Amino acid sequence: MEPILPSSFSDFPEDVQLCILSWLHQSELEAFACTSKNFFTLCNNDERLWFLKCSRRWGSQTRIKKWGGGKISYRNLFHLLNDYESLIGFWNYDYYDRRYASPSQLLLFEWGLFYITGYRVFPSKCGGYDVVKKPFLWITATSDGQTLNYLDMTETLSLTENDLSCEDSEKLRSPGLILVDIDLSEDRCLKLRENRQFLELRKLLDTGSGGEDQYEIVYRSDPDGLMRQIYEILPSKTSSKKEKWRARRRVHRWHTESFLKIMNLFPTPPRPLQGLWKGIGPKKSLNLYLVSYREDRDYICCVVVGSDSTPRFFCEPIFSTRTTAFAEFPLSFEEEHAYNTRPHLRPVAKSNQAGHDRATPFQDEDLDVLRMCYAFSPHYPYHRGSFEHPDGRVWLYADGTFGFGFLRDDYIVDLKPMVKNGRLIDAIRCSNE
Repeated sequence: MEPILPSSFSDFPEDVQLCILSWLHQSELEAFACTSKNFFTLCNNDERLWFLKCSRRWGSQTRIKKWGGGKISYRNLFHLLNDYESLIGFWNYDYYDRRYASPSQLLLFEWGLFYITGYRVFPSKCGGYDVVKKPFLWITATSDGQTLNYLDMTETLSLTENDLSCEDSEKLRSPGLILVDIDLSEDRCLKLRENRQFLELRKLLDTGSGGEDQYEIVYRSDPDGLMRQIYEILPSKTSSKKEKWRARRRVHRWHTESFLKIMNLFPTPPRPLQGLWKGIGPKKSLNLYLVSYREDRDYICCVVVGSDSTPRFFCEPIFSTRTTAFAEFPLSFEEEHAYNTRPHLRPVAKSNQAGHDRATPFQDEDLDVLRMCYAFSPHYPYHRGSFEHPDGRVWLYADGTFGFGFLRDDYIVDLKPMVKNGRLIDAIRCSNE
């Protein structure tokens, strides 16, 4: 009986070869392509191998064939999406960058059909737990594999699929829309800065030195018609000093903004407080909270995020505590009294039944307290070591949520999770079309 020799890779059908190669890393694929001329051709098969690699990795999140108008090289698209994949998720403003006093920001990036949309996330003003998603940034690609990042300075636009698929769309040439560069570093830091080419164009227009020729290079379209709109809002085309001052405020020079990615969105048994939460504050308005752990410093910090009114100059922690500050049951009489005598803040819900316009509070849920920990307000920050007289409490409930309160107040703020399975709960899409 003749021995059965193992088959070589060349003996497999080409479809099977492509399927196997689609699992390889870029460096492994390049090394394999150097082994023979046939394998080199196979590894550079754009329509089959690289489309298969893109489809396998991102086919469930976006439509691969629609990126770049369907004309982009799938090899270029693979590298583009590989760079921007880490962008998907939640980002919080980097509080160490304190050059500009503007409200704190919470960002969310999600896949679209053939683009990525960036949203600003902030609490709604409807009196409930709804969270608003407002689009402000769109990331797409040209047919030659270049990225186009459109940022809405005025936040009054909302680009549609037709706008992003048509380079001659009037919305893409709006004066309120600028081109930005996106820098993603390995330390999960995101920087948004105005595109250098677009910035040079605005300087030329601002000084009255021309710029019509460069406009077509930046926007890839005829400047006629739109140039009149741009000139109308630029300070160089105004007459009086008062009009110049007003125009400069309207232009709103874009500056670099830095954000840090939120990696731990959900509570875990070792970290029951971490993640994104929402709760009704003392003014009966919804607040968004981020709780993060610093185990190297035995430290837990809760801050407000996504505020549309509080300057980030003043974004102090709501409370802080130590990871070892939990107290087990049974609690003392004083601690039980401090919890039982404080009402839980609830939103006001309006009845949906016809003829009932009266607002009624949400019914209190049965909240079983499992554990409690001592917390500290900004008046007792961790770095001062003021752990002798904690002025706050955090109560961990049986359903996995928690509430907090301070001795100087007579209420408890109960927090609910903001995110489930990577998506916002009770999200409202806000667009100003």
